[in-house]
Amino acid sequence: MKKWQSGLLLLLGLVVAFCLYVFIQLRTIEVEQLSDDLFVLRGLGGNTAVLRTDAGAVVVDTMMLPMQGERIRELAGELTGKEPALLINTHYHIDHTHGNPAFEPGTRVLSTERTLSHLKALDAEFWQGDAARLLPTETFTDRMTLNVGGKTLELIHPGAGHTDGDLVVLFKDEGVLHTGDLMFNHYYPNIDLEAGGSVQQWVGTLENLLRLDFTRVIPGHGETSDRAGLRQFLAVIAQLAGIGRTAAEKGWTLERTLETDQLTADAGYRRVRMIFPLPMNREFVITRAWEETTGNFKRLD
Repeated sequence: MKKWQSGLLLLLGLVVAFCLYVFIQLRTIEVEQLSDDLFVLRGLGGNTAVLRTDAGAVVVDTMMLPMQGERIRELAGELTGKEPALLINTHYHIDHTHGNPAFEPGTRVLSTERTLSHLKALDAEFWQGDAARLLPTETFTDRMTLNVGGKTLELIHPGAGHTDGDLVVLFKDEGVLHTGDLMFNHYYPNIDLEAGGSVQQWVGTLENLLRLDFTRVIPGHGETSDRAGLRQFLAVIAQLAGIGRTAAEKGWTLERTLETDQLTADAGYRRVRMIFPLPMNREFVITRAWEETTGNFKRLD
């Protein structure tokens, strides 16, 4: 066999092995049980919550591909003995919404009004054809109370931060708060300034969350946490907000801002991985804080 043929076979083998690895990673979802009726699913994408109710399963966020949505739907049925009756999307990003089309058309889907607007304006290409049937069918602006099959859920838009449309879900009977990406547990967060996100406003938004009645927290990314974990994340955001204000007040360049020693609460933080590490790191979050206060970004809607 010629050398180029051997090289081609090796390359094809590596491609097949990589595709198999990706497929396995996408299908692999870990399950954590938080109560008799509440479960957390973790895979490639944002954390998903599944709640058993007498009226059917409630699913919060659906990861990043319809393939994952299919697996989430299967697991929801296995874990609860019920078909999904309600989907809730915490915000518009693909790693929390693109599993939606795997669910039954006609399923009730909830989000904030701003999230629906972002899905249509910023992710319009995906939400065409059959996928459009799993866009949010009901929206709210500030707060919504749901009584579903004997369970009470509070859906709250506590303010801007990650985007300007994020909601949190308070599972009142379980004492658990699902924050979506308003909290990253020991991961550097995405700060979507272009969709109305704000480091400066995020501080007050997290303070609003700490006024709610809960003991445990399901973050958008990372392990299940608690009130202390949420306060720790708040400390990171508060320092970033301070860096942004200082940079604007002193007229710092981005290069000068990146040299700051004001960010200390991020010890042990790392980048989110989805097959490969995403670009959110220490430099990214400081850059976003600088861009917001100096106006060096452009909103997309």
